[in-house]
Amino acid sequence: MHVTNEDHSHCGCCHDHGHEHEHTHDHEHAHGEQPKDEDTAVLAYMLDHNKHHAQELAVIAKHLREQGKEEAAAQVERGVEDFEKGNMRLSIALSLLK
Repeated sequence: MHVTNEDHSHCGCCHDHGHEHEHTHDHEHAHGEQPKDEDTAVLAYMLDHNKHHAQELAVIAKHLREQGKEEAAAQVERGVEDFEKGNMRLSIALSLLK
């Protein structure tokens, strides 16, 4: 297992999340050639990871609204809704694999 403080690139912008993410690999493999059980583990990790980001975005929307930036807050909230829709699909896929 290794822990990183990840930089993510979204829409061409790089930023530091300010929190750490753990990436666990119990065995060696070539990326793109993962066993099915590892695919399930990565899918579960990504679902949890995305839920965390949706929560972070909801807090940002709240802060924007408190600053009177209503339209920006509304757009972030719509993004959170999209995250939640994607997370629902990932959750369904994960339940189909278990």
